[in-house]
Amino acid sequence: MDFLLGLFSRVTANEEVARLLFLGAIGLSTVLAVVALILLMMGLQDPVQRRLALIKRGHLGNTAGQEAPGNLQLLLERVGQRFGSAESAQKSVTQTLLMHAGYRSSSAVQMYWAVRLMLPLLLIGIALLALPMIPKVSLIMGLLLVFLVAGIGWLVPALYVAKRKQLRQGRLRAAFPDALDLMVVCVESGLALPTTIERVAEEMSVGQVDLAEELALVNAQIRAGISSTEALKQLAVRTGLDDIQGLVSLLAQSIRFGTSVAETLRIYADEFRDRRTQAAEEMGAKIGTKLVFPLIFCLWPSFFLVAIGPAMIGVLRAFG
Repeated sequence: MDFLLGLFSRVTANEEVARLLFLGAIGLSTVLAVVALILLMMGLQDPVQRRLALIKRGHLGNTAGQEAPGNLQLLLERVGQRFGSAESAQKSVTQTLLMHAGYRSSSAVQMYWAVRLMLPLLLIGIALLALPMIPKVSLIMGLLLVFLVAGIGWLVPALYVAKRKQLRQGRLRAAFPDALDLMVVCVESGLALPTTIERVAEEMSVGQVDLAEELALVNAQIRAGISSTEALKQLAVRTGLDDIQGLVSLLAQSIRFGTSVAETLRIYADEFRDRRTQAAEEMGAKIGTKLVFPLIFCLWPSFFLVAIGPAMIGVLRAFG
């Protein structure tokens, strides 16, 4: 309190005006916070509004096997719906990003925008409480710190989702060769493509959970009446991997022209192994360039210190 009052006094150069501004800011912020909480909680506690929100999410009351979301989750979804991006293109990009990261819920976009909006406000409040503990901080430095904290709160969810997407795609890319080999074995043994996908999903459910879930979802879509080609295209869209997109294109052509699916899978498996070998060779060729910076900043200073250090000491002693 005294710290913030001192900041206002420095700006206005008048203690009475600073006190009035300080009290007005506290009163206005308190009223706005209370009104916002009341409006949000009234919308959640209203039985009609809550029922509509649950029906929109797909939770139909006491349906077995479904767990209704809590008030906090509904609150975040409502905030995301109020303040989220209204542009369909931006929403589509965000939905694709969350889908690649593994968030396929219907409310994932709303939750994402709610967290991106509320986390900076929470960090700003923490920063304002922590400012009085920092000695000799000016008004400009305090404002810069608050803006820095708000920027960090805005960027952290996006960085987290991007990192999660990268890790998940890495796991899918690493598990894809094993799945491809299993598919080749199953198809050559006489199994149909849907049965092959189901068997591969069962075999990989222990070690590679992400790919097993995606393949199980493909199998469920095929059983629901979606064609194999369309289900595989949706798999490529959900994962965002070029390798799976290439496999889908080859399988679509094989199904369309009536060629052997087993031969198509075997050819693609060989091509995929060649691409993986080329990627490993490319990474190995980059090692020499990447070692330049550690050599310059870590090894060469020590080398010059050992090689030239004694001579420099002798010169300093001679001309001392």
